[in-house]
Amino acid sequence: MLLADRISSRGPSGSKLSDVVIFFEVLLALAAVAIIAFSLYVVYRLVTDES
Repeated sequence: MLLADRISSRGPSGSKLSDVVIFFEVLLALAAVAIIAFSLYVVYRLVTDES
């Protein structure tokens, strides 16, 4: 059995590949939100620096 056949075959719970893809897409979105939040915090600290 080829790797492509194993990836495209669906088990009883649906496609395992799509579950992994969804997990990593959510992980990517959380990382993007964390990076944006940190960069906004850094800009805020630079602008409001009192020294």
